[in-house]
This record gives sequence, structure tokens and C-alpha cells, in this order.
Amino acid sequence: MRKICVYTSTRAEYGLLRNLIHQIHKSPELQLQLLVSGTHLVADHGMTIKEIFKDGFKPECVDIEIIDDSSKGICHSMGIAVSKYGNFFTEHKPDILVLLGDRFEAFCCATAARVCCIPIAHIHGGETTQGAIDEAFRHSITKMAHFHFPCCEEYRRRIIQMGEQPGHVYNVGALGVENIRRLKFMARKDLEKSLGFKLDTPFFLITFHSVTLEKNAFKEQFAQLLAALDQCPDHKFIFTGANADTGGRMINQMQADYQKMHPDQCLVVQSLGYLRYLSAMKFCDAVIGNSSSGLLEAPVLNVPTINIGNRQKGRVRANSILDCDPLKKAILAGLKMISNPSFQLKMVNMTTPFEKPDTANVIKKLLETADLKDILKKEFYDIEYN
Repeated sequence: MRKICVYTSTRAEYGLLRNLIHQIHKSPELQLQLLVSGTHLVADHGMTIKEIFKDGFKPECVDIEIIDDSSKGICHSMGIAVSKYGNFFTEHKPDILVLLGDRFEAFCCATAARVCCIPIAHIHGGETTQGAIDEAFRHSITKMAHFHFPCCEEYRRRIIQMGEQPGHVYNVGALGVENIRRLKFMARKDLEKSLGFKLDTPFFLITFHSVTLEKNAFKEQFAQLLAALDQCPDHKFIFTGANADTGGRMINQMQADYQKMHPDQCLVVQSLGYLRYLSAMKFCDAVIGNSSSGLLEAPVLNVPTINIGNRQKGRVRANSILDCDPLKKAILAGLKMISNPSFQLKMVNMTTPFEKPDTANVIKKLLETADLKDILKKEFYDIEYN
């Protein structure tokens, strides 16, 4: 059987890959290798490896020592990552590596695979996030990858523009959209019980990450968001933890301090897990912050998103996304706007640009049938341009 190694290093990434992992595991043509690393193995980020074990998988775990979110600390973890991932590929010898997105951990995994001559299948390439260093990591992975699974036609064209062969670039839609269509959500009362937090009033779901290309701006930006929330006494707030980026620990500490000041109004959970997160999204009044889930998943549930700042700048947007500056006044104006009847009307029967039928199964079949002969000999595809 063809050995397919699926890599995951964050809670969000695993949630997107979960159905595809199950499809690969069930395929009689494929043998699953599940490589788990990054914040899945870090207690401060929820030790989300437990969710993977709960799903019945027996992954290979590689600890890359994410203990310091400073630039120096991340570079240290990246050096360890490339070395350890190289050891993994040398020992397990997968036929294809599957990875998703733009994290520095995924970049390190792709780098090691490229050196070890392992073909790479990349999901969610071609996107842009102009406020984050992830932008460069994503496009670097694209140039190392051999098969590409973008989530919409604009991203497919961009990958081809980068010199990738059109025959290896497949617009398959977004795994997250398909996952939502298949999901059996928790009832509101069951979600309350699981969280130990009353959802007896309207609430916002908030995820805010450091904007890594705006040096040291994250603290003031997040403080502006908290100041805006102070003006929302009729709402409760569920915060999820920040990524392991520079500044992430400070954001998490600010969330914890805010919860102490508002214990009845505010809940902080480092990782809600896939089911609880999407169930909370379904019931919330709005998603607030700068997470990609506000752009990819929230529109599928007809939930408005207040997207703050530049972290997601450049991504394709649905009509439910309201962009605003990272300022208290702008955030409050955005919250007022989403309650406007004309905005609410846009939410009715809204479509998403990221939906395609049977996304995970399409990727699985392509992994089963892809011609690997001479695949490592990449040729640059030149386009006509003015």
C-alpha cells in the first residue's frame, strides 16, 4: 500500500484535517502515518494530542520544544524541528507527505521532506495573509510541494502564477466547509454543561493572534479589543488561546487577567476542540478577532465576523466578513454594523466561495492515484503576462 504521512501541529489544523485522516485510514489503497508535533504536545496550549487519541488514532509524536515564543525561541524550535522531522522521514519513508497551511512548524516539516526526497501534497496554498510571517512560509511550502489542493479558483491561479504545473493544482474546496456540512453539532445546553459556563445571554466567540509582521503591536491591538468589549455589558465572551507565535503568551495572559476581572461574563479556554469550537460558533452572535476560521468557517454557519487588523489581509472574503482597524472605536462600529437589518439581510442564503462537493474524498482519491514517477523533478511553468 502507498504510505501517506499526514502532518499536524495545531488544534485548528487537526480539526480541518480530521475527516481526510479518517478517509485515508479507511482506504484499502493507503497506509496512514500520522505525524503529530508542535503545540499538540504543549500543556499551555491544551495538550490537544488527547483529542487525537480520543479519535482512535495512534500517532507518531515528535516534540520540537515549543517553550519560548520569542523570535529566538521560535528559531530554536525550528532548528530542532528540521532535525527531528528528518530523522522521522529517514526511518518511516512515506510515499507522500500531506500538510496544510502556513505555520512555521509545517514549513520545517516540508523542508525536511524535501531534503529526504519525499513528495509533498500541500493543502490551502495560494492564499495570502499579509499581516503575518506565515505568508512567506506558505508560499515557500508551495514551491517545495508537488501536489496542490487550494480551496478556491483564485488561489489555484496564484499557485500556477508561482510556476507550478497546472495539472498538479486542484481546486478541491475547503475541508473546513465540508466538515461543517457533515458535523452533528452539540445542543446549546450540552455545550454549556461541557464548558461549565452559562450561555443564557448572547455571546461572542473571540480568537486573536499576534500580528507577527507588525512588531510589538499585538499588545495595544488586543487592549483595544478588550476596551471595546467593556462596552458590551449585554454579551458574554468565550476566548480561545492564541497560536505559538511571538506575543502569543502575552495575549493569553491578557485574556486570563480579563477573565479574573469579569468571571461571570468571560470564559477562557486554550483549546475548545473541534466540536465545541464549531458548536460555539453556531450559537454565537459574532466571531471576533483575526483567525482564519472567521473567514473560512463562520460564513458557512451564517455567522458574521468582525475581522480586526491586517493578519488576514489578502484572503478571499464572503459577504459576512466586516473588516475593521484594531481600534476600540472601529470595533464598536463594526459590532453596530452587524446588527443592522441591511447587514443581516446579506446573511440570508449566503454562499461561500470555498465550497466544493466531497472535498476529503477527492483529495484521498488523488493521493491513491497520483503518478509518482519522476515527480521530484519539478519543472517551472511559465505563464503569459503583460
